[in-house]
Amino acid sequence: MSEKPERQRIVEEAIEWMVRLQSGDFSAAEGDALERWKALSSEHAEVFRQLLGSLAPLQDSPWRGQPSATVLRALEQPSSRRRFVGGALGLFVLLAGGAGLERWVQAGMGLPGELATGTGERRDWLLADGSRLRLNARSKARPLFDGTQRRLELRRGALRLEVKEDPRGTFALDCASGRVDCASGSLLLAEERGAIRLVTLRGSARLTTGEGRQLVVAARRSLLFDAGGLLEQGPMQAGEDAWASGWLEVHDRSLAWVAEAFRPYLPGILQLDAEIAGNRVSGLFPLDDMHTSLDMLGRSLPIRVLRYSDYWISLRPA
Repeated sequence: MSEKPERQRIVEEAIEWMVRLQSGDFSAAEGDALERWKALSSEHAEVFRQLLGSLAPLQDSPWRGQPSATVLRALEQPSSRRRFVGGALGLFVLLAGGAGLERWVQAGMGLPGELATGTGERRDWLLADGSRLRLNARSKARPLFDGTQRRLELRRGALRLEVKEDPRGTFALDCASGRVDCASGSLLLAEERGAIRLVTLRGSARLTTGEGRQLVVAARRSLLFDAGGLLEQGPMQAGEDAWASGWLEVHDRSLAWVAEAFRPYLPGILQLDAEIAGNRVSGLFPLDDMHTSLDMLGRSLPIRVLRYSDYWISLRPA
């Protein structure tokens, strides 16, 4: 075996160990197995040591100070992955080191006052005003209730909210791109392609974009907006809230869109080759069984699903 493939194999195994170590569910037996792995050679031990603590190579890195989600998204691009396994071992430290550790596998550890879910987890809350909240996997929200207002901030991921009518007036949903006010009804708010998707499942809502534009949104409408304004709008599509029941219902969407929806349900990296990112997909995929969902993609599209480990899966052209 040539030197380069051998080093790539060691790096990828080290990444898998690191992800398992950061998962919050690392047993004593796994710890013993990790020590045996590091003892296989001096290179095994050195690669793992670099991943753990070598911050020096990152002093001038453009990734320094970036959120872990940004770095992860870069690693999911083929060219970035090659650069990573070729020598940029210190990148991983951005995910594991420093104040306010955000685990690589997004284990659902929220800040004080936050509601959060981990990888593959959906969860329900009964809020102080009687409204009901469901968060999708790898999502975070922060409620704020007092005698005069009821607010909820979407900080990451996706939520479904059943708003209960209240004497205090409308329920305010804040996000990075604006605010949604709803007196009663049901709605969906989700991050999508760097913007926010609003779906009014039942009842109307008022959208205030980041630029201050206000728009009354009737029931059963679907809008995509960002801080600059409205990007698209139309009737609510079938299955837009299917994730709340554990399904991803897809109607002529790009493979890139599907991969993005799968990622919160996978514990590591799902890499997508740019050559197949635009392939069109339709189907009904079980979110709680990613093995089956990925196999369904492999059978229905001209692609290969390559599983390097449970923590590194790649979608490539057939």
